[in-house]
Amino acid sequence: MTMKRRWLAVCAGLVAVVCASGCASSPQKALLGRTSGLVVYDLPAMQVMKAAEAELGERGYALLPSTDPYFLQTPWKVSGNYDMGSSWSRLYVEGRVRADGRFVVRAYEMAATTFARTQALPFGLRQTTSATIDDKPNATPAELIASEPELQTRSARANIRRNLDLEWAILERLNPDFANKVKEQVDLYVAHEPR
Repeated sequence: MTMKRRWLAVCAGLVAVVCASGCASSPQKALLGRTSGLVVYDLPAMQVMKAAEAELGERGYALLPSTDPYFLQTPWKVSGNYDMGSSWSRLYVEGRVRADGRFVVRAYEMAATTFARTQALPFGLRQTTSATIDDKPNATPAELIASEPELQTRSARANIRRNLDLEWAILERLNPDFANKVKEQVDLYVAHEPR
């Protein structure tokens, strides 16, 4: 059995396990997302990160500077009416080289909601120390601090969650043939799922 067939057999097994554990509102979407969360890339790390960067750009996000080449972060993207409420979101993509030399990608989304007559722009910088950003090697850039939403007591707290859809989009960008085969298997499974 070739390596590619073994890989497809492993993925089909993973899809079956995920299906057995239950699916969300869209079974296909849930299965594809769970599958992408288990992928380990045998590609150069920077090739994977460039694909993630391209996907973020396609979704309308700019990138903030980072000292780590395997970490991408975006500024807040705001949508909605400031008089009624607005949704704030930002994305993070983190890559890690495993001990065996392969590469994994994890994507996260931070989201917050502000309600009724919130400020359209942040209310100043929040700096807790007298040190500057340049004094710390891995400090967050000043643009990030300056663009935090001013969450009032009526606003929902910001939360962070794993973004499996983004991970799937990165996988599709890097290996469309494999992604199509997984989609076929997922569609086949969902079509024959016992009701």
